[in-house]
Amino acid sequence: MPEKVLVAGNNVRNVAESAAKAGYEVYALTKFLDADLRIYCRKIVRIDGSQTEDEIRRKIEELAESLSLKIVLCSGFETFKVRGELLCNQNNEKVSNKLEFYRELERAGLPFPELLGDDEIGIVKPIKGGGGEEVKVSSRVEKGFLKQRFIDGIPCSVSLIACEGKAVPVACNFIYAGWKEMNASGFRYSGNLTPLVVKEETRKELERLAVEAVELFGLNGSVGVDFVLADKPYILEINPRFQGSLDSVEWSCDVNIFRMHADAFEGKLPPKPKPKRFALRSILFAPEKVKVRENLAGNPFFADVPDKGEIYQKNDPLVSILASGNSREEVEGKILERKKLFLSLAV
Repeated sequence: MPEKVLVAGNNVRNVAESAAKAGYEVYALTKFLDADLRIYCRKIVRIDGSQTEDEIRRKIEELAESLSLKIVLCSGFETFKVRGELLCNQNNEKVSNKLEFYRELERAGLPFPELLGDDEIGIVKPIKGGGGEEVKVSSRVEKGFLKQRFIDGIPCSVSLIACEGKAVPVACNFIYAGWKEMNASGFRYSGNLTPLVVKEETRKELERLAVEAVELFGLNGSVGVDFVLADKPYILEINPRFQGSLDSVEWSCDVNIFRMHADAFEGKLPPKPKPKRFALRSILFAPEKVKVRENLAGNPFFADVPDKGEIYQKNDPLVSILASGNSREEVEGKILERKKLFLSLAV
């Protein structure tokens, strides 16, 4: 009998897909009921914005206990403190709270954009949270936010698998932030390209810093370290759970991230894979209020597919678009072609 897991988070399709392909029986608790999520899950429980964190946490615990499921906390739920058998990292305040996180980096001598005083203009971001949401350039800092020096550089990340105080870098990725062709504004996360195209010495330095940071916090399983690369790499944050780059890493390296993640909780680290091709996952945001005319679940070009009849407001994440090829230019071109295809077929 296959092992059973409960993936719980705001959007869990990529994790559910990877887990199903690794041979797991998958159950999901999520806010976004993507049409293609049904392909990979035995059962899906949908939650909405009216439920409190405590109510969601109790629902996770009840579902996991009643069906004997291992719990995998995904994006948006990674800070929840839940009882049960976890196949993910426990909430770590020193990682989820960016002020605590930067203090730990400073003690360890790891580089990050410096925190700024009251009158200086910089990048203002939530102390907790990610994905480029609520990030802006300003001199004002409201409660629950911090301000850092703005560093003009290349947004990128390192995906790793960690276990028992050791970490293996799996891939370096370019991060798309505010990609206009995807209708993303500001610093909003809008996709990943794997691999990141940089000099070998730069890649090794990114990997070295990422490994040091992950090992510093004692994390396990699939984790990611976000950077801005300028005169040198600066660490922005650690994602102590599956990342948005999962699709592009799997497509590029021909690996199964969920299998690697689960093996890490059994004390096994993978060999470091090599990228075999360029792969890109982009997020298309709704250009205006739209009603979905056609369900494109099962089309290999699209993921996180909206269901027929669903209504999306302007700037809502609408669909993920996938492509692979021999260069960044080739895959970006395919993404833009497939964007037109999706809009012509589905909305």
